[in-house]
Order: sequence, then structure tokens, then C-alpha cells
Amino acid sequence: MKSKQIFRYLALATTIILMLVAVPATPALAQLSVSLSTTIGPVGTPVIVSGSGSTGAVGSSYTITFDGVQIAAGTVLTGGTFSQTITVPEKPAGIHQIVVAVPSVNESVPNQFTITPKITLNKASGLVGDEATVDGNGFAASSSITIYFENQTVKTATTDANGKFTGAAFIVPDSYNGSHTIKVQDAAANNTTASFSTQQSITIAPTTGASGDGVKVSGTGFKARKSITITFGNLAVNTTPPAVITDDKGSFTATFPVPLLVKGTYEASATDGTNKASASFTVMAGVSISQTTGNVGTELTVTGTGFTIGAKVSITYDGKEMAATAVDSNGAFSATFSVPVSKHGTHSIIATEGTNTKQFAFTMESKPPPIPPPLLPQEGAKAQALAKFDWEDVKDDSGVNYTLQVATDKKFTEASIILKKEGLTDSQYTLTKEEKLKSTKKDAPYYWRVKAIDRASNESEWSTPGSFYVGFQWPELKGWLLYTLVVIGVLLFLALGFWLGRRTTYY
Repeated sequence: MKSKQIFRYLALATTIILMLVAVPATPALAQLSVSLSTTIGPVGTPVIVSGSGSTGAVGSSYTITFDGVQIAAGTVLTGGTFSQTITVPEKPAGIHQIVVAVPSVNESVPNQFTITPKITLNKASGLVGDEATVDGNGFAASSSITIYFENQTVKTATTDANGKFTGAAFIVPDSYNGSHTIKVQDAAANNTTASFSTQQSITIAPTTGASGDGVKVSGTGFKARKSITITFGNLAVNTTPPAVITDDKGSFTATFPVPLLVKGTYEASATDGTNKASASFTVMAGVSISQTTGNVGTELTVTGTGFTIGAKVSITYDGKEMAATAVDSNGAFSATFSVPVSKHGTHSIIATEGTNTKQFAFTMESKPPPIPPPLLPQEGAKAQALAKFDWEDVKDDSGVNYTLQVATDKKFTEASIILKKEGLTDSQYTLTKEEKLKSTKKDAPYYWRVKAIDRASNESEWSTPGSFYVGFQWPELKGWLLYTLVVIGVLLFLALGFWLGRRTTYY
């Protein structure tokens, strides 16, 4: 009985096996396979997402998500394949998930993508002192970032929640000619670089002036430790310092005088032998005088540059022409004249050839001459009616003359002044017959004083008044008075002789 039961189990098993062999086999579905064209890069990187093997999902929709956010969708093609390009969205630095899902077959395949930092500059080259801006993404979220020009910090900023920053501006520092590294690094040490090329340039100050004026030239962005040649209008110039050499950062500073040139605009240039930069300078008409202060008789030399070649230049002093000369082939001229008699203070000197006019202020000296010490008549002395007055000479750079006054009052009131002589060039004066003084008592003397006035109208103080008197003087005998006195004298002489004769006879 037991053996029959075993036989039945074996027979059942055999039947089941035969049935399984007889039933046709149903092929199994292949699983989805996904690949990325690249798994690392900055924000904005294009990534080709390719899928294959999803034969059971032909015609089904698929989605692509980046960190759970759908960024693309499509349909599985015949053969179970698909391909689509996505762009890496703005996200912070680090590892992120790209997932492809086919909902109809309940399949999803994750892939990792690493975002790296990226920066862009608004310009790839420029000059020292230019402003440049940096935009960046793919850095740590809400992190401080530092921008370096080579190893020099030039700016700091902060990223947003997606690790992005924009418009971080910095000034290009002193740097030699050529390529330099711009580096941006966040607090998590994520960093990347870009290149910036420094170019050469010069500045000059001032940008206008006359021949002979000093000009300062400054250069940046040249080769480091190189000799610099400076020219002005293709002419070599004498610089200070004599040898101009750039420093370690390609910079230099020098000065030079504007060469003798006609009026116009010229190029000032600097070169290190390879790199050259220029700036414009306008040569203007320029005039100078040898001095702006002086006295009557001072010799002034007026020189000018940048004037019209061959033109006549007129030099005037307070509107009066003092000299005239012609402009030479270099646009230059020179003329000398003596300052004329003029009052102390400011006067106008003008040089013009009609087109170009330059004006200067000349200041005439205002120092008064010394007070002349009186000599004759001495104090309280008796003088002749035709008195002689004498005083010491005084010196003044503008030259002097003298004013003499005689009065009957020590205070020299207007009514008391009986003699006033002005413009005396000698330090003495003798009264003329018309100016003869009347006799006066010693206790009612005359008074006299003198002062010096230079040709710039500067006046000294009056000398201390001196006193003198004039004694009795016989009247001058002439004309009918003389004849009358002679006749009277003869008659008196005859009368005296007659009287003496009669007296002798009587005795």
C-alpha cells in the first residue's frame, strides 16, 4: 500500500514537469539602463542622458529630475532607448542626483552629478585702474567668497542659497604686462580661476601747456624691470630721472620739459621695446617774463613759444609798446625792454601777435626812499636873500627827485608856504632873484624842509623843518634909483667941498 502511494506522487510530479515543458515560455522584461555623458561640471553644463533596455516601456513616458525637481521628459523609443540633453541647473557645489523614471513599468535609475565652481569676467583684458566684475556659481550656498588677483585680495562677496553671486566689482591693481590669474574661493575651499590680461597705458599731467613746461608721465602695465624710452612728438626728451626703468609690477613715473614746438597737439609716447602707449598733449602759446616785480629801469626779458611763425610780436606796458620782434621758425621769440617811469603797484604787460595773446601782471616796487638829511642853511643861521639850500643825496633803485618847501610857519600850513619847488634832480637849490626872500628878524625865522620822491611815486617823509633868517639887505641899485643916488652923491660932495673951502678962507 505504501509503495502504491509513492508511485502516485512520482507520477504526479512527472506529469507536472511534462506540462511545464509543454507550455511555451514567456520572455522576461529587460531592466532600464541609464548613462550620463559627463558626471562633473559647473552650472549650465549640457549633459546627455541616454537610456536603453526598457523594452517593455516602448511608447511610455519618462521623466528626468535633478535633486527631485523635474527638468525634462520624453517617450521611450522603439527598442527601449531614449536620449535627451539637459542643462545643469543653478545649485551649490557638491554631489547631486539625476534620476530617470519610467512610471509605467515602475522603473527609476539614479545617477550622481558633481557641480563644480565657475566664474566669468566682464572683460578678459584691460588697464591698471580699470573696473572689472566677476559673476560666479557652483560655490557653497550662502558662503563668503574672496576674489584674488594673483595673490592679492581685491574683493569679497557672499553667495546666495544656490551658491551664486553676480557683479562683484574690483579695480585692476598694479600689474605687469601679460596674463594674470583671477581666483575665487569660498569658505569651504571650493575655488576656480580665470585669466585677465593687463595692458600698458600712460597718463600725463597736465595735458596742455607751453614749451618748457614740466610734464609728469606715469606708466602702468609694461614689462617688469624694463628700460623705458619716452618721446614727445617723435622727439627724444630729457627725463628726470635720466634712466627710466619699470618696477616689479611694470610701473614707472618720470618728468620732462615740453620741447620747443609750434602750437598744436602732439603724442607723448612710452615704450619698453615691445609694448607702447601714448597720450595726447596740446602745446599752447606760452610767454614768460624774467621777473614780475622790480623798479623803474629794471630790464625785463619777455620770451614766448607756440606763436605763429614769422608773425610780429608786440610787447606793451600799460598799453604802450615797449618792444617788437618777429617769431622764429620754431614759433619762439625774445624781447627785452626797460620798465618805464610808472607808479608803484600793479601794471599790465601784454605780448601778442594778433592770434595769441598773453598777459602778465608786473608789480612796481612800493618802498619809499630815505629822508634827505638837510645841510644848509644850518639851524638858526643867517642866510642871504638869495639863499642856497643843500641836503644829502639819497639812493633809490627807481631814481629820485626832490621837493623843497620854504614857509613862515613851522607847521607849513598852506597859507604859510612861500616857496615850493618840485622835481629837483640835484640835492641843492639856490633861490632866483624872483624868489628873493625878504629880511626878517631872528625871532621870526623862515622854515625849510625837503623830501625825496622816486620815479615810482614813492615818497619819503619830510625832513625835520630847519629855521633860518635873512638880515637887512641893501636894495639893489639900478635904473632911475641908481642915477638919482649918484646925482645926490655928487651934489653932497660938492656941497661938502664948498663948505670946507669957505671955512678955510674964514680962518
